Amino acid sequence: MIARINNYIQRRLQQENLEVVPLKIAAVWLSEDRILRDTASSPGYSLRRHAGRGNIFGASKINQKYWVVTRLIHYEEILDPLDLSKLFRLKSRTSLYRKIKKEKIPFIRNRRKGIYFQISDLLSWALERKDAEIYQIMEKKYSEIKQGSELLKLRYKDII
Repeated sequence: MIARINNYIQRRLQQENLEVVPLKIAAVWLSEDRILRDTASSPGYSLRRHAGRGNIFGASKINQKYWVVTRLIHYEEILDPLDLSKLFRLKSRTSLYRKIKKEKIPFIRNRRKGIYFQISDLLSWALERKDAEIYQIMEKKYSEIKQGSELLKLRYKDII
């Protein structure tokens, strides 16, 4: 879920050619596309909570008061452990971590406890292993993400 949130925000910032967006606006975007629920009583709370935990890439506070998300120039699409578990058809988180350790799957550790996977690293890893099946799975997931990005562009053009 965190990967979907980060991928969506960074794609949207890029497509709208924005450098910075207030967290409340990003929360509205996520709520409109049903990626992250928002509450009427406290708009943006769930996204602020993730930002405070360090899960939102490019998130920072201005004057110790307002949260904003900055567009990252060299951002690459990422996957959550849950996404990878589904791709590899694994039933538990433990089996995923065993597979990561055994097969030396490249990952990025978050400042806190979480880990993420860059799709480009996973594609390179699959090529190095000469594993066509894994490469095709990763390529399919990457094209799905890119297709979602294209749909977002089309929707944005319809709004303008």
